[in-house]
Amino acid sequence: MPQSLLNKPPFIRLLTPLLFVAASASAEVTQPNGFEAGQIRWQQQDNRSDDFESGALDENKWENAPASLNVGAWTFAKPNAYVNDGKLVIETTQETHSRPFHDSCWDGVAGGSAKTVQRELYYKSGAVRSSAEGVYGFYEAKIKGVEIFPGLSPAFWLYSDGHPYPDRNEPGQYVDYSEIDVVELQQADWRSPTDVDDQFDMDHNLHARVEENGRIVWKRPKPNREAQLLHYRVPFDPRLDFHTYAVENRPDKITWYVDGVEIGSKPNKWWHRPMHVIFSQGLRRHLIKYNGNCQRADPNPNKIITEGFPDKARMQIEYVKTWQALPSVWLEQPQQLQSTSYTTNGELSLTVAYHGGSEYFVDSGKFEGVTVNLVEKNNSGLVRIVASATDKTTTEDDKKYAGQSQFTLSLTGVKPTAQLPSGHYYAIEPVFSSSNGSEIYAQTTVEHLKIN
Repeated sequence: MPQSLLNKPPFIRLLTPLLFVAASASAEVTQPNGFEAGQIRWQQQDNRSDDFESGALDENKWENAPASLNVGAWTFAKPNAYVNDGKLVIETTQETHSRPFHDSCWDGVAGGSAKTVQRELYYKSGAVRSSAEGVYGFYEAKIKGVEIFPGLSPAFWLYSDGHPYPDRNEPGQYVDYSEIDVVELQQADWRSPTDVDDQFDMDHNLHARVEENGRIVWKRPKPNREAQLLHYRVPFDPRLDFHTYAVENRPDKITWYVDGVEIGSKPNKWWHRPMHVIFSQGLRRHLIKYNGNCQRADPNPNKIITEGFPDKARMQIEYVKTWQALPSVWLEQPQQLQSTSYTTNGELSLTVAYHGGSEYFVDSGKFEGVTVNLVEKNNSGLVRIVASATDKTTTEDDKKYAGQSQFTLSLTGVKPTAQLPSGHYYAIEPVFSSSNGSEIYAQTTVEHLKIN
């Protein structure tokens, strides 16, 4: 075992070699699309990941058509979600039917006493959700949209249920419900009387139900655009091919990605509850109509279409992957550092990036923040630290979860590489102390630095 690993805590000594074995042994999707190997350490969460290659929906992972979701203007039914040819298929069918509906607007007045009525509906669709829940992490799926447009909206989202869960940012307040829309495709939404979305428009929004002044109130995207609404127009037609849609939920912020490219982020105020992963396909205009008196979408008996159902009413999911980020640190542009010659008594400028981990953060600990060391090494490992710098601000609340730090190391008094003893060389090693109690080193370092 190299000396550099022997110098690390047991957690890191065990973790580092295992990561390299896993990376070399599998050709599967081992990290989120758009992220480079050797930077963030990703740990896949198998209970919320699936490549749908088993030939049938895995009932140990997925719940098909949960009854609690049947509250809208259509019905989620088990036959409408299935696995075919290595893909999860969710289809919508035109089936006129009725089912019990818990209606608080049975008399045409919103907010009254609810009673159960039989409601006539015209479509059935599919929804599957993960049995397991999770909070922070990275969620990605490869999805092909639905041919019919407008009328249907393929969706990939996260949502909570169960009992109220305390919100970490508002002492004494609780969050009754959390929802993160990773993507809602093809909604055909109205932006204004003259602006109607087409198939290139998609939505990545946040919903919450929270306590305010002793009452539970909804926090919706459109009234809270800056904090909760993210509308994005893609340069492709999502109906024609598969694309990846992803979100990272961190304690400090929520960030969305399409095909590995970041498209926006929002501060994380209310989205700290355990959430299920869910795929569904819902109805949109013109197959439903807005009922202003009841403040909801209702079935539309004046627009019942059979053409294209179900053959052209199928969304497809090639895979879903959920990862947790492990505490990680790395050097940006390592090739440039490796190829540059530096001058003794000069300076060495570099950028260190870090991720505190989905469940952890940069702690003060031994290093007092993200630290970079210029070290002299030989075949046995570390000989001595030649120069060092620490960014103590990385332990502050607005920086401790992830970010970048700029460093300038003074090379005053540093021997040129040619004057080092035989077999000795310079390396740059970033490190920080994690809130999990470990010292976090980079997976790879820049070695044999040239100093003249």
